[in-house]
Amino acid sequence: MSRTGRSVIRSVLTVKDLKSFAETYKIPERFSPTLPGPNEPAECTPDRIVLYTLAFSFCGVRYPLSPFKIALLRHFRVHFSQLHPLGFMRVVHFELSCVAVSGEPSVPLFCMFYKLISDGDWFTFAKRKDSVSKPCYTFMPTSTYPKEWKSSFIFVSAAMIPESPPPKDAEAAIEDSIPILSADEIVQWKRMYENPTSAFTFSEGILAMGGFSPSGSVRHKAFFGKKKGIFLPLICCICFYSLGSVQSSLVFLLCRVDCVEAAPRGF
Repeated sequence: MSRTGRSVIRSVLTVKDLKSFAETYKIPERFSPTLPGPNEPAECTPDRIVLYTLAFSFCGVRYPLSPFKIALLRHFRVHFSQLHPLGFMRVVHFELSCVAVSGEPSVPLFCMFYKLISDGDWFTFAKRKDSVSKPCYTFMPTSTYPKEWKSSFIFVSAAMIPESPPPKDAEAAIEDSIPILSADEIVQWKRMYENPTSAFTFSEGILAMGGFSPSGSVRHKAFFGKKKGIFLPLICCICFYSLGSVQSSLVFLLCRVDCVEAAPRGF
C-alpha cells in the first residue's frame, strides 16, 4: 500500500451493512455511526474517526475499549484508526493469553513479545526475535479475511474513543527498546511463552470469558466453561476452540477427567 493509499480508498459498505454492524457490535447511536459519502476517503477529522469493520468482526475488538488497548495506543502514540486489523488481532490474543494464565495485560509485557512497525499508511505489530522472547502463540494469521478490509469502514464521533492519541506520522522513526519487566511480569511472561495458543476469530463467548465483550458482565479470571461439574481453564477453551467443533469435542472427552492434572505449565 502506498503512502497515499488512505486518501484514495472509498467505502463500499451499504446502509444495511452499517445498521447490521452497529447492532451486532453495540455501537451507541450517540456516537453517530454513519456511512462515508461517495467521495469521502478514510480520513479522520477532529470530530470523527474511522472504524474498520474487520477490526471488530475478524479481530475481536469491542466497544468500550479495554484499558489495556487504550494504554497501548498511548504508549506507541498511534491513533485507533491507524492500527492494522492484524495488529488488533495480536492485541486481543495477547489480552486473552494474559487472562488465561491468571495474569493481567501490561504494556511492558506486550513489548517483550511484539514491536511496532509501519505498514504503508497503517501500523501493526511484529513478533520479537526468538533471542529476545519466544512467541506467545503457535499460530497467528498473516492475512485478513476478507482481504479487502480497507474499503469496509464507517465514521463515528471522535467522542467514542476520546483517549486515542492523534494520528502518528507513518514516515516517522519508530522508537523501540526491550522493556524491563517486574518480577510478576517475568513470571507471567514465562507462563505465556511456555503455554502458547493459536490466534483466530474468537467467539463472543471466549471474549466474554476474558472480560472483553459487552455481552459478558463478569470476568472469572482463569477458569471457565463449566460442564457437568468440571471447570476448564480459559487457555484450554482457546485451544479446543481452535481445533474446530468435532476435534474440540473429542479433546474435551479425552481430557475432562484429567483436566486438573493437565493445567498449563508454570502453575
